[in-house]
Amino acid sequence: MSNLDMDLLRAFVHVAETSSFTRAGQMLGASQSAISLKIRKLEDRLGGALLSRSPRSVRLTNLGARFLTDARNLIDLHDRVAMRATGADARQRLHLGISDHAAGIKLPEIIAELTRRLPEHRLHVSVGLSDELYRDFKAGLFGAVMVRGEDVDVPGQTAFEDTLVWAASRSFAWATGRSLPLVALAHSCALRRLATGALKDAGIEYEDAFTGTGVSAVQAAVSAGLGIACLDRRNMPQDCRDVGSLYQLPGLPKTRMVLFTRERSAVGSAILEAFQRNC
Repeated sequence: MSNLDMDLLRAFVHVAETSSFTRAGQMLGASQSAISLKIRKLEDRLGGALLSRSPRSVRLTNLGARFLTDARNLIDLHDRVAMRATGADARQRLHLGISDHAAGIKLPEIIAELTRRLPEHRLHVSVGLSDELYRDFKAGLFGAVMVRGEDVDVPGQTAFEDTLVWAASRSFAWATGRSLPLVALAHSCALRRLATGALKDAGIEYEDAFTGTGVSAVQAAVSAGLGIACLDRRNMPQDCRDVGSLYQLPGLPKTRMVLFTRERSAVGSAILEAFQRNC
């Protein structure tokens, strides 16, 4: 096999992480056509397609998904050796995906503890929706992800459980009989689907009062009195209360946060402990 040039590997990893030749080129200071040429050269050397291209998307092939971790490891090893030779930072990079619900308002504390527990790693943290993070984990884009267990199709390592509640500000009042003003994330959020499904099953009409892009936005809207949200109890703002019993809203199940990792066991244990101590 021909030698694997680091520039080709970096181009491939950046395209895989951004799903875009254009963005990868911007990050590497190269044109889209130059990145495309690098990918073709790498595919020629490996003897197979790494990416599936269409006018609207760029996706990893099976070979690409398998090779992505190896490419990252080769780049990390190369960079650590080069950094040690120059006395620069030689820590290994850890790509960690965290569900917005899993971290909530404790995200700064969790990241700070992970930084203390994993001094040999440079953290690259992405916060998003559980199903999307798990999909990208399976594709090799993350070394580990902490996601809601109910949103994925296989069991993981349970980090902690929490109770879901109907949260509203202490000054909020809902005239029952009117549509419930719902505060939630976008329609792709599994927790939103759970909440709206419970309301429909109970025969309670609802209307969207606020649609946010993150838990912090939902928390702010609830605190402002815009409506009622389904939240993990630990993510309920201090100026809010559980109004499930008050308004005879349907019961909600417990939720479970789970870890998936391809990192060594010590790294997985550090991630689990950081969440367990702060959630």
